[in-house]
Amino acid sequence: MKNRCAYLDKNHVITIKTEDVPVPNDDEALIKIAANGICGSDVHFYADGRLGNFVVDRPYIPGHEASGTVAGLGRNVKNFIIGEKVAIEPGVPCGRCPLCMGGRYNLCRSVMFFSAPPVNGTFCDYICVRADMVHKVPDSVPLTHAAFVEPAAVAVHAVNRAASTGTIAGRSGLIVGTGTIGLMALMFFKTMGGGCATCADMADNRLELAKKIGADACINVKTEKIPDAAYDIVFETAGSPVAAQTCVSAAAVGGTVVQVGWPTGNIVQINYTDLIEKELTVTSVNRYANAFPAALAFIGDGRVDPAPLITHVYDFNQTAEAFAFVKNNPDKTIKVMVTN
Repeated sequence: MKNRCAYLDKNHVITIKTEDVPVPNDDEALIKIAANGICGSDVHFYADGRLGNFVVDRPYIPGHEASGTVAGLGRNVKNFIIGEKVAIEPGVPCGRCPLCMGGRYNLCRSVMFFSAPPVNGTFCDYICVRADMVHKVPDSVPLTHAAFVEPAAVAVHAVNRAASTGTIAGRSGLIVGTGTIGLMALMFFKTMGGGCATCADMADNRLELAKKIGADACINVKTEKIPDAAYDIVFETAGSPVAAQTCVSAAAVGGTVVQVGWPTGNIVQINYTDLIEKELTVTSVNRYANAFPAALAFIGDGRVDPAPLITHVYDFNQTAEAFAFVKNNPDKTIKVMVTN
């Protein structure tokens, strides 16, 4: 039994190497990976060699949207059985600091996040994961769908952040950006009680998909302006400084802006008059905390169906081709899956 691992180097080359299967520590589970989604952050590392403060300066294994089955257990792990379907929560916190103890473990300063260079990720056949970061998946859920639980958790956390500022029940929403996270935010906003939802993007095909999965209205920003002060809750998922500026303008008086995307260049110029006069609440999302159970529940019972978001599926041996396709065809892809 061997472990194929897809390594990305600083020259933007992906090479598959075969290694020994890792042995789980006492508190870990050995997971046999079944499916990986290619995340936008993976593409940044592949295309640009960096994202934010993380830099590809040595070969590492990308990937963090993963599902699989339990293949081995450390001696202290009692609540799993071999062969059980699972999804991996890829941010492993210390579990002891005040942020972890207060339930905001996503902000742990010692978090080890799979696929944030130089930490290896999930594009491999086998990986050891601390068992408390492994979540059981209902038998009825395909493992390709279970790999969506990670980006779904981002959407759940975003909606929860909006709800922390006041009820979302029946309130209007605007989702700027209709990539995987934006479309997931749309589905969870509606499922978790949000009212009329509008999606905005530059790509007609993505807006058409948004309509199919529940958007009440769509705006192509190439030809139509997003109205000012029109939406109770606004989600920025595009990672664009211009989009972030637009979200503040689009929020209604007393509204909420949730920054989900990571704006290119990190700096956004915002008209503070809008913030003050409308008394906006601006909050943000750093991955997720306590969101996997809800994401699993909604995907498990069919209230949220990730199937329409899967545009392409590649075999693990085609990992390099899959990354190249996503990089070169952003207008043709929503979620590209790689199956082992």
